[in-house]
Amino acid sequence: MAEPERTEQERLQERIPRSLGASDYKSVWNAIANVREHAFELVDESTSEEQLVASGRQLAPHLVRGLGITTNAVVLEIGCGVARLGREIAPHAREFWGLDVSENMVAIARERCAHLPNAHFVAGNGRDLAGIPTGLADAVYCHAVMIHMDKEDLYSYIVDAKRVLKPGGLFYFDVWNLAHPIGWLRWQVERALYRTKADRPLHRNQFSTAQEIRAMLQVAGWEVLHLAETMMIQPVVTHVPPGVEGEAYLDALRARYSSCWEALRWQPGDHAHMAARMTAHLAEAGRRPEVSPDAPPLG
Repeated sequence: MAEPERTEQERLQERIPRSLGASDYKSVWNAIANVREHAFELVDESTSEEQLVASGRQLAPHLVRGLGITTNAVVLEIGCGVARLGREIAPHAREFWGLDVSENMVAIARERCAHLPNAHFVAGNGRDLAGIPTGLADAVYCHAVMIHMDKEDLYSYIVDAKRVLKPGGLFYFDVWNLAHPIGWLRWQVERALYRTKADRPLHRNQFSTAQEIRAMLQVAGWEVLHLAETMMIQPVVTHVPPGVEGEAYLDALRARYSSCWEALRWQPGDHAHMAARMTAHLAEAGRRPEVSPDAPPLG
């Protein structure tokens, strides 16, 4: 008798380990990146170097424009992985620094960026930005990484990012938006994947609300310049130099960069693509969407 055909999600779960028997981020991501193809696939579902390069080249210009990165800038990526983005952003900056919790990811990133003398990579501790010099960066970003963190750890990185970013620099990150209908569908898929607590790996997707993120940023001492509420929560924040009049300084930054931030925002086409993917995953799991992708914001 022929075996029943497996869904794409089942095939993915076979290729990518779940809990890996580990209780810390470093062990989990090192185990994943022990196989180069697994590292690529967890980064953005790429299955080859060619796909990874194409993906990086598609997204990197949005970050370069959105953060106003110039050839005078020092840029830090939190959670650089295999340098999918860093490889494409480094040529636009004076220096590029990538930090990742996984030594195996960092090794792949260094190999992929060996031709870029201004690219530097650091293996982190999974708790903060230790190893990155204070006041290093003009721009810091963290794309599709904090979605894999518990809230306590997410907040620790938000706090320490202020140490490494120069006053007046820009810090951007994104997390899944539970109050957006497509963010909700992504959460429904996650619940379908990991039905019991024993199934839930440390690197699973996590979800937030704008109110949570605003509260964290406020207590950490950040000034919010811009916050988009798409399927992801997408803040751009800064901190003001000591002795400077805050409101005037922030107004000047907004005037300088406000036209850039639209480049960071997920667009209707991105939402439609994600909605189709999530609907297909739910169908594979025998579930119907709990909300319409076109519904207004929830809550």
